[in-house]
Order: sequence, then C-alpha cells, then structure tokens
Amino acid sequence: MTSVGCGSGKPTTEQPTANDRISKLANLYRLYVEKNKKGPPSEEALREFGQKLSETERADRRIGNDLEGIFTSPRDNRKFVVRYNMRIDPSQDRAVAWEDTGVNGKRVVALSQGYIVEYDEETLKDFKK
Repeated sequence: MTSVGCGSGKPTTEQPTANDRISKLANLYRLYVEKNKKGPPSEEALREFGQKLSETERADRRIGNDLEGIFTSPRDNRKFVVRYNMRIDPSQDRAVAWEDTGVNGKRVVALSQGYIVEYDEETLKDFKK
C-alpha cells in the first residue's frame, strides 16, 4: 500500500542540500577506497564504480541513486572539487571534496574521517595539505 501525500501541505520533494550531496559523494569515495585500496583516479572511474553498485549497497552506504547530482553543489551550481588518487589515512583528517566557490566565502567540505563542515578559504587550505 502506497501513500501519496502526507497532508502537511509541504512539497513532497525536498531539494537536496550541499551537505547531503557532498556526504553521499564522500561515502562513495570511501567505499571505492575500501574496495580498491586506493583513491579513485577520476570522476569517471568513481561514477562507473557507483553505477556498478547494487541499489542495496548504495542504500546501505548512504550513497543514494542520484549518481549524477551528487557531483554538483546546489549552492554554487558547480561541480565539487574532488581530490582524486588520494588514499585515506585514518590518522589524518584531510579534505576529500569541497565546493568550488561556495557561498559568502564559505565552502562545504567533506573530510576524510566522515565529517561535513563549512570552512573559509584559509581553514580549507590547512585540510588540503
């Protein structure tokens, strides 16, 4: 049995936030590293990897099925900058992906240890090292 509306008067489709998208992208990146023991070499390789995952695998890892949308920030409408070929070291928290331009001098950043944060340019530089 499927319910069509919730009766709240709110739209049933929510716009994904930059945090949601970059979180899913980072989850996909981490799963790639886990399975391949190295960072993905390119966006194309990461996309192909995501497309080969089952719907259950994508759901279990909180990646979702929108493998096109997760590469673009809805805040600046630009592709996230992704650090390809990076091996994730659990002892270091480094930026895996971030917004290209962000909003008001702040960018949403996915860190290698799983956190999603908003940093200014100066702070982001420290996590790009």
